[in-house]
Amino acid sequence: MFKRIRILFLSVIAVLSLSCSCYAFEISDLSNYSAIAVKTMKKTDTIRPDKKHTLEITGTKGLESVLGKEKKSFETLYVYIGKKTIKEYSSAKWYYYYQKSWNGRGRGKLHYKRNDVMKSAAVGDMLVVARKPNDELLMLVIKDGNDAKDAVLAHVGMQPDKPAEEPSFWSKLWGAAETKTEEYDVEPAALPIPPVSEKSWVRIYFTPGTDCEDSIVNEIEKAKKMNIAVYSITNRKIVDAILAAHKRGAKVRVITDRTMAGNKYSLDEEMAAAGIPVVIHKKHKIMHNKYAIFDGKTVVTGSYNWTASATKSNAENCTFFEQPNKEYSINFNELWDSYTK
Repeated sequence: MFKRIRILFLSVIAVLSLSCSCYAFEISDLSNYSAIAVKTMKKTDTIRPDKKHTLEITGTKGLESVLGKEKKSFETLYVYIGKKTIKEYSSAKWYYYYQKSWNGRGRGKLHYKRNDVMKSAAVGDMLVVARKPNDELLMLVIKDGNDAKDAVLAHVGMQPDKPAEEPSFWSKLWGAAETKTEEYDVEPAALPIPPVSEKSWVRIYFTPGTDCEDSIVNEIEKAKKMNIAVYSITNRKIVDAILAAHKRGAKVRVITDRTMAGNKYSLDEEMAAAGIPVVIHKKHKIMHNKYAIFDGKTVVTGSYNWTASATKSNAENCTFFEQPNKEYSINFNELWDSYTK
């Protein structure tokens, strides 16, 4: 009798286990992901009427450094946050391919299976694609207007959209910035991270790990022009990429901090010796910026210094996006003009 009760009990537990959600998701779980890409969904990202149509995320160029440059299948957690929350496990496939006419360049496509999460997605919703170090994938859809959107943006260090009269996320975090230091009287331009758009992915990476380093090198290798304002530059791999870019004819300008330039590990003198214009800052107490602009368009910024320790040891972040109104370019030129006078 006892044996029958035990078997019945175990059977009930098994049924309940199969029927419940065993993969709960919280916004704080994003800290388990080392690479994150964010965009606003377009019509072509959502479910098509034709059930036979291939389902894929469009505009995947920004996903190359998140998902790699090889074909791969990912075990994927799909999550939808709206009036209700939907979660299910399935898979996604990243197709990366080359054609002879592309001169060695590749292209990726992210295909997903038809599921209730993606069926609930609509134009204007926010899409988050995130990868864990073990290659598990998250595809998170947040309904337009849901409070979870601001929570996600704040979690990854981006600025949620707020009315102009309210203080920004960054001003709350750092306080009001001084508009001048010593005799430097150029008012610094605001350096915002822009709203998430449909046109391009905003990509966020975290360290320890090589995602920031590799993504910066990737941008350097394909850029024809780059303006770099970084507090500390001691990363051998990144500097070698800068030197190679200069050698092939890319236009490079570098601003770095005077106290860090005096560090025995700094590679600023090596870049200057190669003929790269390098300016050591003056007038400000420190030049604490950590950003670079590639071809006047793509920006990388964040807490990440271009050092080996930032890659291997520190808890850092870097964010890539396309500057909408040249704010970073304006700021760089103001700094360059001031420091070269």
